[in-house]
Amino acid sequence: MGNKDWFLIILLGTLWGASFLFVEILLDLINPFLIVYLRVSIASILLLLFLYFSKIKFKLSKKITFNLFIMALLNNIIPFLFIAYGQQTTTGGLASILNANTSLIAIILAAMFIPNEKLTLNRFVGVIVGLLGIIIAVDHQSFLTIYDESFGKILILFATVSYAFASIWAKLKLSEVPSLIAATGMLTFSTLMLSPFAVGFYLDDLLKLNFSIIIYSGVFALLCSVVAYFLYFKILENTGAGNLLVCTIIIPPASIVLNSIFLGQIISISELIGLLIILFGLVILDGRYKNLVK
Repeated sequence: MGNKDWFLIILLGTLWGASFLFVEILLDLINPFLIVYLRVSIASILLLLFLYFSKIKFKLSKKITFNLFIMALLNNIIPFLFIAYGQQTTTGGLASILNANTSLIAIILAAMFIPNEKLTLNRFVGVIVGLLGIIIAVDHQSFLTIYDESFGKILILFATVSYAFASIWAKLKLSEVPSLIAATGMLTFSTLMLSPFAVGFYLDDLLKLNFSIIIYSGVFALLCSVVAYFLYFKILENTGAGNLLVCTIIIPPASIVLNSIFLGQIISISELIGLLIILFGLVILDGRYKNLVK
């Protein structure tokens, strides 16, 4: 890969890491549901406008429409909501560390549901190392009793499982759909599904949104959804899907640094050790560790 490709990968990982910072900031202004609703609705509008002016055309069959509906649930609604509600009781830095395990879970699911995906030795070792990192990062004692902080961590872990299932579903059901169409479809369906709840339960809150909330939400949607998707497609086109795992490795450090700079959050020793172990597990999973020891 060239320097430009590495720049795009680092930028994408940083933008995805920034999503935890935006959630943290917006939690002081609005409830978790509205954070998610504003993100998907603004992003879907921007992507629909882009598709309209770029004149990209693609016919959606009933089968593709159904699969996009499922992807909207697995890749947007469930994980976005679980992370937003989970961050009410835990930090954005820890949330990003837990989120890094999406790739580990996806590897296990791929071996179970995709015929050509095998659980090789390096993948198996990487998963085991990553799971050890989770236990250390979240502090195993917090799972012995269910209290608010522990529940937030559990929600975020469930979000990673949803992301992992989404990656498998996309590979099995949407491989022939252009990525930009898939992204726009997912976000549009997410908006349509959440709108009745937004109007039914949060209409007063929506009508009271101030300028700063709209700006924060707009920048959040633009950077972490729209721009991130464009970078995602460009990386796929230039370097292939394998290098997207590097983005996963970049997300937690980026999130921790951003949360430290803008919010003054300090990572605990157990979180730092857990992060390093998880990142090492991802490097083993990727197979690039062989190049490091040559």
